Amino acid sequence: MKRSLAACTSGPGFACLLAMFTMLVLSPGGGFAQSQSQNLGPVQEYPLPRPLAATITDLPGKLKTLAARPQTPRSALGQGIMQVHSKQYQQAAATLAPVAAQLPEMAGWARFYLGFARFRLGEYQAALAELDATLPSDPVLGAEALLLSAYCLEGLGTAQPQALERYRRFLELDGQPLRPVALWRAAALAAAGGDYPAAEGYLRELILASPWTSSADKAEPLALELSRAGRIAFAPDSADSLRRRIEVLLDKSMTAKAAPLIDQMGRAPGADPARVLYLKAKALYAKRDTQTAVQYFEDAARMATDPVLAAWAVYHQGRCYWRFSGPEDAIRMDELLRDALRRAGTLPDGAELAEACRRLLLLSRMERGRFLEALPMAVELSQSGPEATESREQAAWLAGLLRFALGDYAGAEAALAAFAQKYPNSEYAPAMHYWTARAKEAAGDLASARTSLGRVLARWPNGYYGMLAARKLAALGAGPMESVDAREVLAPPACPPAAGLPPSPEASQGVARAELLQDLLLPELAERELAALAAQHPRDASVALRQARLATDMGNHLAAVRAVSRAYWPCLTRGSRQDLQPLRDIVYPNRFEELVTRNLVGTDVDPNVIRGLIRQESFFEPDAVSGAGAVGLMQVMPATARTLLEKLGEKGFRPESLKDPAVNVRIGVRFFLERYEEYGGNLALTLASYNAGQVKVRVWKEFLGGIDPELFVEFIPYTETRDYVKRILGNQAMYAILYGR
Repeated sequence: MKRSLAACTSGPGFACLLAMFTMLVLSPGGGFAQSQSQNLGPVQEYPLPRPLAATITDLPGKLKTLAARPQTPRSALGQGIMQVHSKQYQQAAATLAPVAAQLPEMAGWARFYLGFARFRLGEYQAALAELDATLPSDPVLGAEALLLSAYCLEGLGTAQPQALERYRRFLELDGQPLRPVALWRAAALAAAGGDYPAAEGYLRELILASPWTSSADKAEPLALELSRAGRIAFAPDSADSLRRRIEVLLDKSMTAKAAPLIDQMGRAPGADPARVLYLKAKALYAKRDTQTAVQYFEDAARMATDPVLAAWAVYHQGRCYWRFSGPEDAIRMDELLRDALRRAGTLPDGAELAEACRRLLLLSRMERGRFLEALPMAVELSQSGPEATESREQAAWLAGLLRFALGDYAGAEAALAAFAQKYPNSEYAPAMHYWTARAKEAAGDLASARTSLGRVLARWPNGYYGMLAARKLAALGAGPMESVDAREVLAPPACPPAAGLPPSPEASQGVARAELLQDLLLPELAERELAALAAQHPRDASVALRQARLATDMGNHLAAVRAVSRAYWPCLTRGSRQDLQPLRDIVYPNRFEELVTRNLVGTDVDPNVIRGLIRQESFFEPDAVSGAGAVGLMQVMPATARTLLEKLGEKGFRPESLKDPAVNVRIGVRFFLERYEEYGGNLALTLASYNAGQVKVRVWKEFLGGIDPELFVEFIPYTETRDYVKRILGNQAMYAILYGR
């Protein structure tokens, strides 16, 4: 350090700063004349790779349980891992040291945790020896060991080129959650070594692509120093860089992180004031301060010298008015969207904007029941270009349904047939066959209607459209399978046997490791083993089922459903009640059944609707809390609960009580029933109000409330709300199938 500080008295300013940066950030002692025993350096503060960041529940109790078992290499592995998670690194190192040789099938886990214990003790060279033994082929821990080994090389303080090489190798791997950390460290080491082009590349990717991360925050001062010294061309505080960072943050709905950057952009040299206003407006829109956003978009459009920016500002201003409910708002929205559409026609790259305008104009006509006006808009949008975009596909689909709504059943059937030909793999396929049947029925061709309904039941019997098809066939006087043409019946789907499946020979060792980790009271690590195994063997259904069951036990329902869907999707869509029994509790759990049934006594609401709603909202997790603050099984807002209980004359409400299933279901069902009564028993409107809010649903009730209830669901203009309603109604159908109610 003294030599570096002496060099600062005569060397150039940037060289001085870089020398100090190297000593302060990269030295094993953290930059001061302290021994490692006093200060192990900043590498100890770097984010931990998986699975070291996992939370092992009840560590003291589990350690006590393992200590009571006969002392074997297996129990030593479990104790050593738990000692690491308990930060007992010296004891862990002693416990784990002999395990790799004694338990070769678990050598990867033993060496990884031993390496981490050595790392925490500052024994970087010894840690490297253990971690390098897991590289590069270990599919479970290889990436984590590689990153941790780079930390060790940094900790040594004399192996920075080798550390940089490790980070580079880590960055070549796909799907690593700690990629931003590796970019930050690689940038620092490349800069310290004078490789400024490499440093610039790492810094640019990190700060522009992952601006929400703490690694980007840590890297920004280095990028600023290098930029101001003329070492790199990338300037994180330039107006263009700030704009790109802000746009990424807004796309991820991180408005709190974007807000100070928008203010900073406003002060940056060369910043376009109109674009700053535009970005502020987008942030306000995301925060649902729509009225203020309207004004900002209007100001941005008026001030903009860039015609593209001005046109998009007008479009977003119109989009803001879509959130409002008054007739004058609809008129203003229409004016703005037509203005934006006109502007798009003058731009060389205005096709995307034109398509966005046409889509909103179409949906606004539909939600106000103006089907005659909406139909030509749907046709125009569907034919507006050769590429099969999402908006054009939706417009082609709606063109068929609008004809149905207008009573042109032959036209609807023809339009749906054309849709099927143009989009043979569309997600609308089951809906297309169902509505073709409805058109045939309305035209009086009942035999053909039954055939189309049979096609739905043959291919998609489970879920929303299977439920609709079965109901319609019953209404037409046919049994569920009477109208199914034998030529339509697909081969039986592969479903898991009740006794489970043995793992494939290729996966058997990994399954055995996972089972051992579970036996050692480490299900968190067993899930990690199975997840890596599933990635290696994506077609091994037995691995997917084991992963799903373990994830379910741990409350990680999203991972469980993904695993089951990947391996058993045909079974989920076409399996019988008996076929689905091994998957039932994973994909459609039925906890708190008595609470749901008791709170619905005396009503006509199907308990399966509430079960389906709970599955959608919280997946039966009593402690679930949403980003908006909704709590518990039915995701009740505390303010809503307080208001409802005050109406009932109950006082002393505590928000934490919403995590009690009995309290949550009682309040949630009461709130649901109030909405249900308000909407006259219309289940689709009730569910839509949960997602879109009552202001918007008031519009839909006024203009669409009188149409066919099934058609209403298809015409819900908000994609998120439409899918939400269909999912819950589909859940209702699946609970009826799986639990026989």
